[in-house]
Amino acid sequence: MDTWLGLQQDADDRWSFTLTPELARFDGKLYGGTGIAVTTALLEHATGRDALWATAQFVGSADVGDRIELHVEVLAQGRRTSQVRVTGRCDGRTVIAALGAAGEARANAIEAHFGTMPDVPGPDDAGPWMPRVPFEIPMDRPSWLTITELREVQGMTPRPLWARLRDRALTRAALGFLADMVPSAVMQAAGRPGAGTSLDNAMRFGPPPDCEWLLIDFDPYFASGGYVHGGARLWSEDGTLVGIASQTASAILFD
Repeated sequence: MDTWLGLQQDADDRWSFTLTPELARFDGKLYGGTGIAVTTALLEHATGRDALWATAQFVGSADVGDRIELHVEVLAQGRRTSQVRVTGRCDGRTVIAALGAAGEARANAIEAHFGTMPDVPGPDDAGPWMPRVPFEIPMDRPSWLTITELREVQGMTPRPLWARLRDRALTRAALGFLADMVPSAVMQAAGRPGAGTSLDNAMRFGPPPDCEWLLIDFDPYFASGGYVHGGARLWSEDGTLVGIASQTASAILFD
């Protein structure tokens, strides 16, 4: 279980966590990466199997200090595959509606991935990433940046990011937490300063992320009608594809 999420088991299928500043956006609201991370961690714990995919729909929000209660339902438990639903509520309001699946690897199964990690400088040669927002962010105040480290690769649009958790090993739950940068990358590709408020956050998982750093290679799809859509491929340092992220968000223009 990913202890950095602060999950506490209240009953067999009931969990909860307090929204701390480290799990929140700069404005103190629920961070989308936290939603997909707790979904992934709980579906793996409930099934005892590795996460295959997860998607979290954000139908409400919460503020720092709020207690979010989670109901985990194993809808199907097959010989190798489980289907799971996770519902998160705060003060009686639904804030997260999530689905996912977990599975057991088959011996001697086919192993392949397609595409190639971009040929970019490693994390030691990349500069620190800072949010490009039209307001001051107190860097001495705890936020999701407190437990993550991001480094930006120059020379590409959108710019890939090297990412890791500080003093923590990468897990599948951590992949979703770190990959919650897609809306900003779509705006960057469109040549407009901005970001987005996530409507959903989805992940598809490959082999375990046995690495310290993760390269987030963004794939912007399109922007239309005030919404942005895009994805990202997540590569380990040795060029192994370990996950794919996708998001839809309500666009925010900073100008």
